Amino acid sequence: MAVTPVAAGVGAPTGPGRVGRSRVQRTAVWMLPLSLLMLLPFFYAPLVGLLARSVRPEDGGSVWSAYDKVLGTGHLLGTVRQSFEIAGLSFGLMLLLGYPLAYLIRFRVRPHMRLPLLMLLVLAGSISDIVRIYSWYALLGTHGIVNKTLMGIGLTSEPIHGLLFSRFAVVIVLTAGWLPYVVIPIYSAMRSIDASLVEASRDLYAGRFALFRSVVLPMSAPGILGAFIIVFVPVLSDFATPALVGGPSSLMVGNFVSDQLLQVGDWSSASAAASLLLVVSMVLVGGAQWVTRRVSGT
Repeated sequence: MAVTPVAAGVGAPTGPGRVGRSRVQRTAVWMLPLSLLMLLPFFYAPLVGLLARSVRPEDGGSVWSAYDKVLGTGHLLGTVRQSFEIAGLSFGLMLLLGYPLAYLIRFRVRPHMRLPLLMLLVLAGSISDIVRIYSWYALLGTHGIVNKTLMGIGLTSEPIHGLLFSRFAVVIVLTAGWLPYVVIPIYSAMRSIDASLVEASRDLYAGRFALFRSVVLPMSAPGILGAFIIVFVPVLSDFATPALVGGPSSLMVGNFVSDQLLQVGDWSSASAAASLLLVVSMVLVGGAQWVTRRVSGT
């Protein structure tokens, strides 16, 4: 009588492993409803309230009167354009600085030094936004360190007033504040790149550009997507940094919403602008996911 592999125990899952997997699955099934219950009052309910407020008719108008108001004046569209310019410049500068830094930590730093460097990045990102923003006054102000240094070495004869309260200041402050949240996701994605794969590519005489294009970039693309989701959307809606170190040419959508709420008292217009920003953010995330799949080949 022939003995099948299953009967002999060959290839059959062991009892403890099978029980362990089913226990994890049961725990996940039980945790899913609990997670949804937690999200309903603290995440979805405010969003529903925001959308409902934006379509509430006022003074006999239609349900889209708030959207007609914020889009018809043209002020919001100009602010959205400025927001995309500032957020795009900031995120591009973060990638320009953060991607090489993540690469160095992953491939050029000794393993026992990686965790301390990452912890320093986490600590730098945990500083209060207000403290971080005001600290730039001492650097970029008229009598700040940068102006004193430039005058001390003879490059300028008087302080440069455009360093602070300008679009330049907003981009620099946003880049410095959000840079750790770009480095860490990219580094996490680069951890999946086997160092032996990089060495094998070099042994096959792959140039630096070919190695980056064929190996490093596709495998680190999910990290860039994660950085984009974590950083770009919050930067796009930032209002504290433009209000404190920016000028009239650097106001963003967050400032428009804040002004409508605190100065004008127009809750409908503020809700409509915030709802439009939410839709734009969802479209951006979807587009970034599509580009990442094309680059990474997944």
